Amino acid sequence: MDLAQSVTARRWLSRVSTALVLSVLLVLLLSRHTALAAVIAMVSLAVQAMLLAVESNRAVRAGQRIAELEADLAVAHLDPVTGLAVRRVAEQRIFDAAGTDVTVALIDVDGMHDINSVHTHDGGDLYLAELAGRLVRAAEPGDLVARLGGDEFVLVTARDPQTLAFTLTAAVAPPVTIDGITRPMRVSIGICRTPGGDPHIAVGLAAMPGS
Repeated sequence: MDLAQSVTARRWLSRVSTALVLSVLLVLLLSRHTALAAVIAMVSLAVQAMLLAVESNRAVRAGQRIAELEADLAVAHLDPVTGLAVRRVAEQRIFDAAGTDVTVALIDVDGMHDINSVHTHDGGDLYLAELAGRLVRAAEPGDLVARLGGDEFVLVTARDPQTLAFTLTAAVAPPVTIDGITRPMRVSIGICRTPGGDPHIAVGLAAMPGS
């Protein structure tokens, strides 16, 4: 029995028990057993108060558990290095856009292996986090920036490709400094305008040469 069914069952049990108690009290009152009716009424009130306290406690625990699960879900949807949404979030956004056109930009870091070799993976993570921050600042309300994995990022927007290309080019133009070393932000960017619905097709089109 799931939580909703359990709550419903307990509510009906409470209602039935209350109805039975009221029926007994009515019979006793009509038969002039007022003392016994008073005792039963007090016991019934005590039981109802206890049940109410138990239900309240269960509701609080259920609310706390739901909040914990929602927090876990939110963390699962975020990339730990960049703080961006993960691939499945981006794919869902494109899927949900079925019936409309979206602009998809695929941003791929060039020379990531060299960056990791010179600055270690910690430096590489700083490089990726810097790029992620620039993409977020280049985004507009309603846009989605996500890390697809490794050194690949995606930006999904309703903006036209030319405007987005200009914005992204400006965003990655300044160099980045890691461990006191200044180096250019080298990325490859592919952009396509495509109907929403199939994320694999959309990302694949953006990844094609000349896109």
